[in-house]
Amino acid sequence: MIGQTFVWDVYAQKAERTRLNLFSNGACAFDCTFDLAGGTASGSGAAFGTVSTQAIGANWYRCRVTGTANGTGIANVQHRVFPAAGGHPYVGDGVSGLGLQSSSLSINGGANILNSPRDFSSAAWIKAAGMPPVAANTIRYVGALDPSAIDADADDGRAALVGKKWTLLGSSITAQAFYRGPLAVKTGMVPTNLAYSGGSLGIATNGHYGSQKIYDQIALIPVDAEIITLEPGPNNFGAADVVLGDLGDQTLASGFTGAMVDAFKAMRLRAPIAKIICLGTYSGGPGHATHRLFRTNSQGNTLDQFMRREREVCEMMGMGFIDVGGGSGIGYLTSTLYMSDELHLNSVGGERYASFVADKLRALSRVGFFGT
Repeated sequence: MIGQTFVWDVYAQKAERTRLNLFSNGACAFDCTFDLAGGTASGSGAAFGTVSTQAIGANWYRCRVTGTANGTGIANVQHRVFPAAGGHPYVGDGVSGLGLQSSSLSINGGANILNSPRDFSSAAWIKAAGMPPVAANTIRYVGALDPSAIDADADDGRAALVGKKWTLLGSSITAQAFYRGPLAVKTGMVPTNLAYSGGSLGIATNGHYGSQKIYDQIALIPVDAEIITLEPGPNNFGAADVVLGDLGDQTLASGFTGAMVDAFKAMRLRAPIAKIICLGTYSGGPGHATHRLFRTNSQGNTLDQFMRREREVCEMMGMGFIDVGGGSGIGYLTSTLYMSDELHLNSVGGERYASFVADKLRALSRVGFFGT
């Protein structure tokens, strides 16, 4: 009935296929796809409310769709296996699939209304005519069905990130949505974007319009921010020709090194409870004029020196550091794959960046970085 709320929970695990689609074109219409390799979800529909995944151990996920019925009639709910790219209709090969443990659809918080039991049968079944049978419990569920009973050891670090107030500082790489949106989806963090296109963290030596604009945004950070990510960006090296400075510098005026130290201190004063993480700079491609490796700027420095200095200052100050430039695969020789213009991310690069950072944030979470 119109206005009734529904929740559809499906517990699934990747196998030869990694994408599960949950679909209905009835009274509660939606079309939602779950990536069981990356733990991400997306979807749309007239009744689409929220779609989410929850890691529950042993590569199993709870895939959930919630919403409000927008019409009357029968809900035509379907479980679909999707290929690596594309969607319905998909003709299987007879030997590839994914694991499903249970499925339940409830209305207004009631019991499962599907015509089959919540838990799938453990009996052997035939994939298709002429295909061999599938052994019972070939993919065995090993977690707890009740999310409240999930063992803390099964959490991969996501729980400490969900709902956290996240402020982003950075250059145009952050100002654009290519990694920001996917990273919010993968972590559940709630973003406030304060990035400045063309901005540098330090003071330009050449009159560049973005001089210290990233630093200036610190004054706008919400005081109750819980996570702050700083992407210093390649403009310090390639556009503003900021003085690199020396370890031990502590002021914005002294150069890039001092600007990082000064910025971390200012962030701590502005948002005392926030956990601060630097997202390391990556190199533009060989076709970019300035923001790349194997070039010396007007101060006699190279980009790799700025990249190393980011890590060194974070280690010295006890700040989190995620080495995007050194570990994500985004950089000088992958510019045609991950960048739109030899520097800024394209959609593929944004997904790669977000996946890498999300994994590193979860790793920090597992060792208590986001604790008290």
